[in-house]
Amino acid sequence: MTMMSNSRQLLRRLSTVALGATTLFSAACADSAAPLRPELPGAGTTSSLRPVAFTADINVRTGVVKITAPTTNTRGQTSLGLGGTDGIAYSLLGGEAVRLVASNPQFSAVGAFVPGKVRATFDIVIENKLPGIKFITPTWPTAPAAGVILFPLEQVVTTTPGGVTGGDGFDVLVELPSFGLVTPSIDWNGTQGAGSGSPFNFFNDTDCGAITTNDCFRWEAFDLEVLPAPAQSIVRSVGFDLDPTVGQFRARMIVAADLAPAGTIAPATINGAVTSAVRGPLSGVSVNVTGGLSATTDASGAFSVTGVGAGARTVSLSNLPAGCTAPASQNVGAAPGGTYTANFAVSCTGLPGQISGIVTRSYDNAALVGVTVTAGGVSATTSATGAYTLAGVPAGAGSIVVTGAPATCSAFSAAYTLLSGASLTQNASVTCTIPPPPAYTYNTTWTNLGGGQVAVDLRINMLTLNSPTIDDVTTSGSTGDPLTGAQITVAFDNSKLEYVETAGTSNPNITAAPSANAAVAGTVAILNGTTVLKTGNVGIARLVFNIRAGATGSVGTTTTFQAVSSRSGGVTLSIISSVQNAEGTFTLP
Repeated sequence: MTMMSNSRQLLRRLSTVALGATTLFSAACADSAAPLRPELPGAGTTSSLRPVAFTADINVRTGVVKITAPTTNTRGQTSLGLGGTDGIAYSLLGGEAVRLVASNPQFSAVGAFVPGKVRATFDIVIENKLPGIKFITPTWPTAPAAGVILFPLEQVVTTTPGGVTGGDGFDVLVELPSFGLVTPSIDWNGTQGAGSGSPFNFFNDTDCGAITTNDCFRWEAFDLEVLPAPAQSIVRSVGFDLDPTVGQFRARMIVAADLAPAGTIAPATINGAVTSAVRGPLSGVSVNVTGGLSATTDASGAFSVTGVGAGARTVSLSNLPAGCTAPASQNVGAAPGGTYTANFAVSCTGLPGQISGIVTRSYDNAALVGVTVTAGGVSATTSATGAYTLAGVPAGAGSIVVTGAPATCSAFSAAYTLLSGASLTQNASVTCTIPPPPAYTYNTTWTNLGGGQVAVDLRINMLTLNSPTIDDVTTSGSTGDPLTGAQITVAFDNSKLEYVETAGTSNPNITAAPSANAAVAGTVAILNGTTVLKTGNVGIARLVFNIRAGATGSVGTTTTFQAVSSRSGGVTLSIISSVQNAEGTFTLP
């Protein structure tokens, strides 16, 4: 049972005791002849109260004391005679109200205090588990003194016959017997005064001097008032005298006290916020708390309900915006003066909104023009400034994606959350690498000639750079700078290819008759030049090779440039620094 449940169960009792201890005692003692106290038969007291007693298991041989709270709820147990006809719930406190903490167990030598007996003692502390409630002198059973009263209801020896068993072949296990008598010692000394703690008539016996009585018990008095949770009482020491043959025994103990408010019972407060993952904070929502209390959420969705009475409270929502579904209510166990949080996540459909921004490339923040931006199924193309606007985007979480960027740029995607009917600015910086400067591209094209021969055409594409210092020429409908000469050395894998000849390429070419020198094995030195202006992917030469027997795999060329030239206005210009090598490879047939 939780602490909040305990407090709720006590509210009915507090309605009686809230008038103060004086009212309690007056109600209890107004007529001593009135049947205000349960009349338990003497022979049945112990068995009747056993279900509401704390159990202390004391092991003399291991020196361990373990206390277990009763499982029976002591509130309102009229079947045990614990309820009065005057409306006062006489209190035998159970585990829902208090915790008994044992410590410092001590076991004397035989005869140290009582001839032929061992004295077992341990310290006891009573801990209050009830917020806002204090314990006061009980009105039932009759208290021998002011304070919270603890008394031993009965003692039972855990009897064992003992015996000897074989261990693993080397050890012999001996279990000592446990039997004998146990009686409360004078350590149950009431208020610590002289003679205090002697057997007292807690129930209906008339003579505590009789040895056979079962309604008279020794006792211990604790603080007059044990303050609210988690306060603890003063430490008291209690004990038992037992035969030396007792190895372990069980003592059942009763805690008796009345309950009273610790002061003015302060109301509780319930705070929280009402939000939607789609629409954000929800304002104007009514938050209702059982007991007729309510509050309205502000612009941030927050609310605070004050003046909440102690006990179980249900928090629910109403007056939600259109398109929102009320979530399940929440239960709060409110203790006096407590502050509690009840947040609500509301499921809502969102209103479409708008996303706009600018798309740029990362290395210079220049606008990316003409790329496509998509979010929530809506797409738009960026303007000359890289700007875009997406209207009618569904509210909620999603990703904005940029496509159509140059090949030197990475794919772009970024998460967003668009609130209901909102406008969102989402700029995109697309990661792009700096492109190489424009150049005339030197390229190779391989051809399988059949019959064990292959050829490679060596060309420079004069259309990939338009130099402002060179006059454009037109040849075969192409516009670009002319290539008028080239001096190169081409290396190849002589173990796979055997050089045959150098020939001219198809048009456009510098000339159809390049000169070649293959004196060094695995290389061909080529020179080709003219004053005729030609542009396009201009050919320098074609190299023809025989495929050596057994050769497989890939082959390619490695070209070194000695000179590359163009012409402008009759003047020859060197353009070797503007040539970019892009040779390819070829897989032998």
